[in-house]
Amino acid sequence: NSNAIANLDMTASPQPQISPPLAHGEETNQINLWKRVIVAVIIGFCLFSILDQSFFLSGVMASLKHYFNGEETPEETTLSEPDREIARRIFVVTTTYYPDVSDIRFNLALDLCRLARLHKIRLIIVDDSPEHETVRDQFHMVGTPEYVHTFRQDKTNYSGKGGALRQAIQQATNLIQAANVRKGNGLNDAVICFTEPEKVDLMNHMHRIAKPIIDRATDVVVPTRKDEHFRQTYPIEQYHSESFGNLHFDLLAKQFAGFQKDGARKLDWLFGPFAFRASFAAGWLDYEGTSWDAQMIPYVRGVRQNNWRIMSVTVNFRHPRVMKDQEEGLPVWTKKRLNQLNLLFDLLGDNELSP
Repeated sequence: NSNAIANLDMTASPQPQISPPLAHGEETNQINLWKRVIVAVIIGFCLFSILDQSFFLSGVMASLKHYFNGEETPEETTLSEPDREIARRIFVVTTTYYPDVSDIRFNLALDLCRLARLHKIRLIIVDDSPEHETVRDQFHMVGTPEYVHTFRQDKTNYSGKGGALRQAIQQATNLIQAANVRKGNGLNDAVICFTEPEKVDLMNHMHRIAKPIIDRATDVVVPTRKDEHFRQTYPIEQYHSESFGNLHFDLLAKQFAGFQKDGARKLDWLFGPFAFRASFAAGWLDYEGTSWDAQMIPYVRGVRQNNWRIMSVTVNFRHPRVMKDQEEGLPVWTKKRLNQLNLLFDLLGDNELSP
């Protein structure tokens, strides 16, 4: 009986068939086939990445064309791949406030976020908008949280426009220290640059602005607008008021040696943006001004009191067309320019650039 059961089991369970070994030529063909499959997958992934980046670039270019004068975007918005080593050492800070997201300046800020992502530059935003969560989420959606970091303004500790700037600089220094940009002193090897969010095109010039600081040629850079583009793309009233103000501050600064070195004799004081070695952040963090003075007075004091080196870097910056269309020819904006001059003639001119 046991033999019968064994025979039954043998019959019920057929033995597996063992394939004969492949001939040498067949084995080589199979290996080559797998190599082709692997290469095809890699090529497909690369093509997908290129197409995805191309669609992103097309979206940025189409958006930017709406904002600049002329039929094409500025020559430096070709959006070529930036040098990653420089980009990872640049931290751009800005401050925002939008009554609602229909504000044209909000759309410009979105483009600034897109360019931060494109150029792989970290952008730190301190926002005080009533719809902060909506603003923050849209910034992060177009710029991605990898490159765009948005914080609600802490008005208890950082009040006003100047306070928002200090909060943004403090957050930038925190990020730099956390990232340890380079071995050693991360703050000494990084650059913080401030710009207003509507100055979208400036993001295309960040490498040029930051390079003299990275190269140890200077400590502070004040970008200077090329006059042709300044006159062409700004409201004409703003062009004249800021040109006049720049001449006034240059005249006052003549008496100080730090402003008479090569590259420092003529500054675009009223442009707004500036860049500095991140290890000098205390100059801004310790100044308690609440308006435009919080941008400029810290570097004036640094040059006068601490022998900071300062220089100008000319950039082919173009202002958004929608800003000129909105502001040119309206007395409400000319009055704002006059108020700005009066404030800075007092706080910067009389208090800081006087003997």
